[in-house]
Amino acid sequence: MQALDQSGSIAESAFRLFRFVLQLLMFLAAVGTARWGIRTFLLNRGGRSDRWRNFFSAINLAALVLLLLLRGPAEKLLAAIGDAVSHLRPESELGWLGGMLAGIYYVLIAIAMLLLSMYIVGWVYWFLDKQIAALQVRLRDSVPAGESNPRFHASRILRIGVRLLRDLVAAGLIFGFFFWGFTNFPQTRIFTNALRKLLGPPLQDAATAVENYVPNLGYLFVIVLIAWILLKGLKYLFNAIQNGTIVIERFPADWADPTYKLCRTILFLFVLMVSFPYLPGSNSAFFKGFSVFIGALVTFGSSGFIGNLLAGILLTYARAFKVGDVVRIEGVYGKVTEKTLLVTRLLTTGNEHVAIPNSKVLTDSVTNYSTHGLNNGVAVSVVATIGYDVDWRTVHKLLIEGAARTEQIATAPAPRVLEQSFGNYSVEYDLRAWTKTSEGIFESYAALRRNVLDAFADAGVEIMTPTILSHRDASELAVPKERFQSPSRPRGIRIAIEPPDHLGD
Repeated sequence: MQALDQSGSIAESAFRLFRFVLQLLMFLAAVGTARWGIRTFLLNRGGRSDRWRNFFSAINLAALVLLLLLRGPAEKLLAAIGDAVSHLRPESELGWLGGMLAGIYYVLIAIAMLLLSMYIVGWVYWFLDKQIAALQVRLRDSVPAGESNPRFHASRILRIGVRLLRDLVAAGLIFGFFFWGFTNFPQTRIFTNALRKLLGPPLQDAATAVENYVPNLGYLFVIVLIAWILLKGLKYLFNAIQNGTIVIERFPADWADPTYKLCRTILFLFVLMVSFPYLPGSNSAFFKGFSVFIGALVTFGSSGFIGNLLAGILLTYARAFKVGDVVRIEGVYGKVTEKTLLVTRLLTTGNEHVAIPNSKVLTDSVTNYSTHGLNNGVAVSVVATIGYDVDWRTVHKLLIEGAARTEQIATAPAPRVLEQSFGNYSVEYDLRAWTKTSEGIFESYAALRRNVLDAFADAGVEIMTPTILSHRDASELAVPKERFQSPSRPRGIRIAIEPPDHLGD
């Protein structure tokens, strides 16, 4: 009797070990299947072609349908098999084989559903990824080298978002797969029941919240649809104005693009304001506190930003300058390369990019050398101070001769010279002339000054700018010797020396 009990105990331990090994093998098989599905369908690894994946998924779908259709007869057949071999089991473990076989059957169904779901998720992900990659190539080729394209950076963010969504969906599928698999085995059902008690109430509340939010989602859809229609209409209208298809009196074509961007921003803020009550969690304490924080941040921390923004809008409609004009702002000469709502960027003659805040541009005077177009000239002025010993007619002649030597200076209207002021040591003359074109205004200034220097140097006339230094004896003229080879000899200083009276005595 004792030997019989001992043999029964050994048999029971053997069956328990067999059951544990079988469940472990099923778990490892499930893990391996999930890993293989991720590598094959989501990561495109393993050297499988698209044709092979499509063929395998078709067979998998057929097997899934067949398993679902034969679920009832399969349960009865597996239960009968379990009862047929019941005499091989200890009495304390009745029904374990039938339950095990039924669990294996449902795990096969779960595996087929998991692989099919991964195939669908992978196909959608790789389709979107290819479309975004093609869009990135077009955006990168549409801009010159070295320039940044905001749409390209937005497409990179979208690509990362799609990849993150793929990973989240895959994690949810794997979690559901193992949860359902453990539920189908009596020995592991205790873990699923505990997990259901732990995650059941939050998931149920989330499902209820989603169900209650569906009407608000409809409102959001209507609001976004109307906003999208209005945005398309605004874009069509301002594009037509910019292209000249539609002409509005007192509304220049160069106002079309900034006005469209301004209207688009206002429309976006209006849509955000209208749709805010329908957003999930808009009535929560977090959203209310966050709204107060954003309001305080805008009120106390963005005065400079708001000032530059408003100045940029005013400058757009003031039409003080446009991109490509040669201007002087804040003492900076250069060509306008970019106008934004916050800053104005200039390219100087030294190939320097200078960004000036729009608030300073609005409060400072702007000199535009391209207001009438590049084909129309602008007035240039050269100031020179000449000593009183030089006749003013000679000075006029030399200044006008310097202007005549300058190719960029126009002959009509003719250059003229004005006396500005009488100084302590010299007279200030102002040469005023007109350029043929406003393009290259800085080169025109430089060429005019060079030619004026040459004209005065050839005539041997000294330009006293700045005033003669105090330590100079002024015995020679300040004229380049290369230009004036034979300067006149300065006259000496006559000195009369009389002997003292006591020497005569």
